[in-house]
Amino acid sequence: MTKRILFVDDEPMVLSGIQRSLRTMRKEWEMAFATSGAQALEMLAQTRFDVVVSDMRMPGMDGAELLEQVKIKFPQTVRFVLSGQSDREAILRSVGPTHQYLSKPCDGEELKQKIFHAFALRELLDNPHLKEIVSRMQTVPSLPQLYVAVTDALRQPDVTIAKIGQLIAQDMGMTSKVLQLVNSAFFGLPCQISNPMQAVSLLGIENVKALVLSVHVFSELDGPATQDLAFLWSHSMNAAALARAIIRAERGKQSLEDEAFAAGLLHDVGRLVLASACIDDYRRVFHIFAEEPASISEIELGVFGCSHAEVGAYLLGLWGLPDPIVEAVAWHHCPSRAGLSQFSPVIAVHCADYLDQRRHQYLGHGEKPILDEAILARLGLQERMAEWSALCPEVNPGVNNNG
Repeated sequence: MTKRILFVDDEPMVLSGIQRSLRTMRKEWEMAFATSGAQALEMLAQTRFDVVVSDMRMPGMDGAELLEQVKIKFPQTVRFVLSGQSDREAILRSVGPTHQYLSKPCDGEELKQKIFHAFALRELLDNPHLKEIVSRMQTVPSLPQLYVAVTDALRQPDVTIAKIGQLIAQDMGMTSKVLQLVNSAFFGLPCQISNPMQAVSLLGIENVKALVLSVHVFSELDGPATQDLAFLWSHSMNAAALARAIIRAERGKQSLEDEAFAAGLLHDVGRLVLASACIDDYRRVFHIFAEEPASISEIELGVFGCSHAEVGAYLLGLWGLPDPIVEAVAWHHCPSRAGLSQFSPVIAVHCADYLDQRRHQYLGHGEKPILDEAILARLGLQERMAEWSALCPEVNPGVNNNG
């Protein structure tokens, strides 16, 4: 199927520059160009586009307004904003409708890689309805008590950024959002950030207050899903802490520890997406699970055509989280399919998930623990499992993911 990209900018010279920088892709991509938001919406109504890359500052309808309309009317389309602005107002206005933020001027090679990545993600999730649901999501719901704790703390005049970071680093939804924002081009950081506490610190207390209290970038889980999935927060913190401990036991770098912790925390984020956006279907998953000897992932595959692993990875990839986190989320049940040639956070998260599921069982709501012994054998890691298993009683989930 032809891959179509729409570029939107009110400056024709900018569009010409983009066209020149991507001319080597003309045989693979069908590229179109619009000089206003109104023209872009007309083109979208006539032709399916996979990706829209829009400038932020345009007369009339600006980039944030355009992408909000695209999110509503053409939800499967991946949305990038391209902007030279770095002020807080621009960030706040574009948070909701934008998947990823690119700096302007944008290097042609960087733009090419971002679009390549967006197309690769589309292959990961083979369910058009779920793509629409995930693409529309602005937040991942949080555990109610953590959501309340963060919003209450931010209203206190003397709250510290460390306190806010500790609370956010216990929650899948809030962590995924702050990592999306801090890794955006608006902050211009020289490397990607995987540590949620560091991400909160880099955002700063005023930005976090504005994002949470004014823009409402966080939301709380409610309804039946709260009872069904309450165990996920305990499991995610256990898996995160254990994955970090496994990396440390293998003498991995601090960056690998951060990636393993974040991926362990987020590995089941797809379950929150499915449970909050497809409530009836996900309750059916639990009913089948209670009656049949199958894993949650296998049942999800029968109900949705994919598992929570693909759904979570698709969302985090859309949001531009670091690739090692996205890969670990995608393959946390079956690392053999990840094409690994050495030990990595994918292995650490898989084994941490398996060990914690085996230890707790989570009252019939968790996965049936299955270890991918093939990948451990291929990488010569079978004997390491005994030491990693022994780490379980010692690991304190906590929130100090720096050490």
